[in-house]
Amino acid sequence: MGIEEVAKIIGKIADGFEEACIKCLDDNSGIVLRAVTEQLYSGVDGEGKHLSPTYDNDPYFEEEGTWYHRAKDYKAWKYSITPPVAGTMLGLPPRPDDVPNLFINGKFYSEITATRKGDVLVVDPGNGDGPSIVAKYGDEILNMGPTAISYFNTTYMLPAIDSFFKDCGYR
Repeated sequence: MGIEEVAKIIGKIADGFEEACIKCLDDNSGIVLRAVTEQLYSGVDGEGKHLSPTYDNDPYFEEEGTWYHRAKDYKAWKYSITPPVAGTMLGLPPRPDDVPNLFINGKFYSEITATRKGDVLVVDPGNGDGPSIVAKYGDEILNMGPTAISYFNTTYMLPAIDSFFKDCGYR
């Protein structure tokens, strides 16, 4: 292969690499969404940290209402409707009993979307309770964490990059 052919291959790679990566994310947006919701179900945010506030220190249980001073009862109720389990795709450990998973009736989870907007994939909480949940628990709840990123890169991104390089004439 001559230098001109190599230059042509490098040019194709340089011109299309970012788009190929974004396309991989877009094509697999359902996997990204599943990774984010599995993290949440395991009580983990996009930084790999447990969701906070926990039931034991949530100011919600200090407000007048049904659950006033009843964090222990709420934890028991949550345990009965969404018992802590290990993640099936990411293999995340079950959440501790006092860590929320932001799942009550499934509405929040069902409203989360992952959509390409320009050159990024945006995970959006929807218009229902999502914005207030994100305000309370932080934007990080909508990001893929280290385990999810590693899983996605190994399973989807690296094969897509390899295919892209081949399509450009490399290898």
